[in-house]
Amino acid sequence: MNFVIRKKPLKLLWLEALLKRLRERDPEASYFIEQFRRLDAGFAGEQRVDKEWYEIICPNTFFVLHNIVLANAAKHSHQLDTLFICNHFMLVVEIKNISGKLDFDGITYQCTRTKPDGTVEGFPNAITQIQRHIRFIKIISKNYSLPIEGAVIFSNPSAIIENHPNTVPIFHVSGLQSHIQSLYKKHPKPILTDEQLTRFVQLIRAQHQPQELLTRIDSSRFRHGVLCPKCKYKNQMFYYRGIWKCSVCQHTSKEIFAEALQDYQLLVNRNITNSQLRKFFGIESSDAANRLLRKFNFPGIGTTKNRVYHLPENLTEYMKQFF
Repeated sequence: MNFVIRKKPLKLLWLEALLKRLRERDPEASYFIEQFRRLDAGFAGEQRVDKEWYEIICPNTFFVLHNIVLANAAKHSHQLDTLFICNHFMLVVEIKNISGKLDFDGITYQCTRTKPDGTVEGFPNAITQIQRHIRFIKIISKNYSLPIEGAVIFSNPSAIIENHPNTVPIFHVSGLQSHIQSLYKKHPKPILTDEQLTRFVQLIRAQHQPQELLTRIDSSRFRHGVLCPKCKYKNQMFYYRGIWKCSVCQHTSKEIFAEALQDYQLLVNRNITNSQLRKFFGIESSDAANRLLRKFNFPGIGTTKNRVYHLPENLTEYMKQFF
């Protein structure tokens, strides 16, 4: 078995950084909070399903890829929640973390849910999403002849699945193990060798397009600096001799700088200069800022005075080795 660990969506990381820094009474605060709530719930649901994959019993080699983003000929993206690939077949999975009574109308393609208070609302049709993904996967996998299956999995135990067409299997996460076994019975003969399977997975991963942040807001709308975690990010910390200290509760930390710098990376820029560091984090000394930047061995270009440092991906993990 081979798993790709599911990473927290970039937009969710951006919202986390923003909400801890957003100034009071920002006109879009409620909008950002709702966006965060939806994305965070969706990610939690995906993680709930991920746990089931580790209990899957399969007779052969298989791969489980998460959050794969592929682009079709029209440059439109296909974001696959999970793609299961084995020697016998592929399974495209769409994950929904939704509660309430769920109805899928096979004639109108309308999907609705009824809340406990009787409120009825529509939501995107997961069945048509899966069918769209399958049509695309058939195109890029035509040289490998693997059968392609699809499924919609509901991770919320409060979801009650009522009416739905039989075009795509729809079930709770607890049925994943049984569904995989049924697919092995449906496709008993291996189509690919392990070598061919690995080559195909490499092809899929090579076409993956990493996420990009398309949303930016003016930096005057959020608080700058290193914010104190002990004060729930309400108060600013100041820098002195390699240590960050809260101006209110006196909490000290070296490591908190990594979290704050990641906020800068998400909200402001992937690159940083000495002057930008001093301005955002309130460091007066140019020499102190220069020592701080050199400490983490960030890649960069230019001379010492005008050097532009590039902040790596997975920044907090990268910086751990230097503390």
